[in-house]
Amino acid sequence: MVRGIAHLALAALLLHGTAAIGIPSGFSRIVFEDDFSNQAAGSLPSTSKWTYSTGTSYPGGPPRWGTNEIQTYTSSPQNVAVTSSGTLRITPLNINGQWTSARLESAQQHDVACPEGGKLRIEASIKFGSAPAETQMGIWPSFWAMGAPFRGQYAQWPAVGEIDIAESVSGVSRVWNVLHCGWVPGGPCDEYNGKSRTSEFPRGEFGTFAVEIDRSDTAAGWRGETVTWFIDGVQNFRISGAEIDVERVWTAVTRNPKFLILNVAVGGDFPDNVENPSRVKTPTSATRGGEGASMEVRYVAVFST
Repeated sequence: MVRGIAHLALAALLLHGTAAIGIPSGFSRIVFEDDFSNQAAGSLPSTSKWTYSTGTSYPGGPPRWGTNEIQTYTSSPQNVAVTSSGTLRITPLNINGQWTSARLESAQQHDVACPEGGKLRIEASIKFGSAPAETQMGIWPSFWAMGAPFRGQYAQWPAVGEIDIAESVSGVSRVWNVLHCGWVPGGPCDEYNGKSRTSEFPRGEFGTFAVEIDRSDTAAGWRGETVTWFIDGVQNFRISGAEIDVERVWTAVTRNPKFLILNVAVGGDFPDNVENPSRVKTPTSATRGGEGASMEVRYVAVFST
């Protein structure tokens, strides 16, 4: 992969730190954006755009966020704040054996949906912490989109459709792109695993991670619709309606409005079972929090036709 070149060919570059955001080729408008440029260093991201999920579960939701994470999410600037460089940083911390971190969700008024006969692109520039892998066992940063009907109706997962745009785990130089859909266990997305692809990606460097929902091939109907993941503008993974082959499952993925999530979890089912050949319980005694285990975000933007 020649990183960056294809992304520049998309037409216009998002200008970090300004109000000007270039719209990629094939899209006509911005429906959500935040480059954190209006927030002072040390402050929280704007509550007009983001909400903070705190504690160890949604009210009335499954414990430990349904994935057996061990951290407590907070809205403390120690865990989530704008940096002096104008980026957003989410930092997991271990204080006296108690892990804390942060989980941001785009506010309900900013839910995004792919228009009929059109396309939607969700994109962010992200850097994953570069501390040694042995000190990041169990650290699980993610950028993802969830079907909006999930709010308050947590038993609807995975039927609502979940698109994991970029997630990494335990300090490895790999990124996962995942689609969760259908029902558990099994189903067309092989739940609880999801349909996924992994790619090498260096930690400690910003990359542009995006997903596009494409409903523009109206002649082909729902089977011709696609969800496509990109890393630095290069196509990495694609799933079509024909591949899922269950109309109600696929249309939930492509038609349900979505909200965006940025979080860094600690421990849980994913790091306990992935990139963990000894299947040790994470985090381990060697796991450290702090900046080296953080996720840093330059911008988040959503484009539509």
